[in-house]
Amino acid sequence: MKLFLATVLIVTVSSLASGAIELADVANICENETLILNLSNSAEFDRNSIVSSTLRCIVIRSKYVNIKESSFENVPNLKYLDLRRNVISNRNLFSFGNISHLKILNLGYQDDSENNYNSEEITISSKYPELEYLDLAHNSISDIRVYWGSENPFPNLTHLDLSGNKIYSPLSLTLPPTLTHFDLSNNRISKFSFGELNNLLSLKLDYNNINALDHRYIDFKPLKNLENLSVTNNEIKYMRNSIENLVNLRYLNLSFNFLSDFDFKMIEDLHLLEEVALDSNSIDDVSISVPLNITTLSLNCNRIINITANSFYNLKNLRRLFLSGNMIQNIHENSFQNQKLLEELYLDNNDLNYLPPYWCQFTKKLRYLNLSGNRFTSLESVLYDSNLPVTQLYFERNPVTYINGSVISPEMTIFLNGDITSYMRSCIKKVPLGLMYG
Repeated sequence: MKLFLATVLIVTVSSLASGAIELADVANICENETLILNLSNSAEFDRNSIVSSTLRCIVIRSKYVNIKESSFENVPNLKYLDLRRNVISNRNLFSFGNISHLKILNLGYQDDSENNYNSEEITISSKYPELEYLDLAHNSISDIRVYWGSENPFPNLTHLDLSGNKIYSPLSLTLPPTLTHFDLSNNRISKFSFGELNNLLSLKLDYNNINALDHRYIDFKPLKNLENLSVTNNEIKYMRNSIENLVNLRYLNLSFNFLSDFDFKMIEDLHLLEEVALDSNSIDDVSISVPLNITTLSLNCNRIINITANSFYNLKNLRRLFLSGNMIQNIHENSFQNQKLLEELYLDNNDLNYLPPYWCQFTKKLRYLNLSGNRFTSLESVLYDSNLPVTQLYFERNPVTYINGSVISPEMTIFLNGDITSYMRSCIKKVPLGLMYG
């Protein structure tokens, strides 16, 4: 191996774990053939700077780095290249040109304090036929184009991270149908379409400017195989013709939006859906009129006051239910009549001062119950006999004045804090990261 660098450097050969994209098999890719350069000053690379027939993984860290075309031409087995945080300008992000066998390319976080408020298009003229993982996060990118007449530069791409950029609308670059994981979080998106990405499994659209999930604005229709969808911290006020056709969806997160209600009929035909998170919206009523297969439902930090007998009747597979930080005052004694599989129930930080007798007569598998931060004055207003199957009861921040040990089963652990008599809510709206990055 030859290194011709006019600067002080530290060279380390080791196995490498991918910080930008988590890959369990990255060590296998590198096979202990890794070069890590931590450069104390600026550096320049050309085709003669690194010469090795066995080197497979390279990490370069420098204050400023200039990487000329064909700089990695003499590293024919290069599989992993990490150039993050080197203050490379957008026009030079792909200045090194073609790398035939590269599988993982990390180019994120080139932003510095001087260019953070500018946005630029990037144009790609080279080709990376075996590239699967590409990280372009936090580079102030507004669009990606392909040099006129060039083929798609990433024909086998599976993972693309474009989070923390300045993208408004669909990319000029046609994304390949091989893409399975796409992160567009923390951009400026209000409208977007996803072309022919029918193999996409995971999509993140958190921290954007989306105010409606409607096929006219955000078109999910091509995403027939999508399993994970996260659209948190946006401005969504309504949904229509959006997620109904995502028949393979397993996880849905719409937390931190402006939804005043959620029509659960939209997900009636999503039989594989397991987890739904609707935290920190403005939902004031829960009435699920259709049977669903979901096992986890999170409605923390909404405006729910009453839980009726029908609220969750159609959720017979529910195992975890989160209702923390609402304004719940009343729970019907039959509210959980169909929750025979329920294991965890979170009712902390509400306005409850009692639970009705026999409220838990059907929840024989309930093991975890959180009632902290309510207005209970005694355990008898929750535990009417010692047959409650709960093994962990959180009762902190309640104005408890008396405890009758006869209603406590030997298997139960109760967490109390008798010194705090006031209750409080812990729902804090997250800071929109999109604003932090302009």
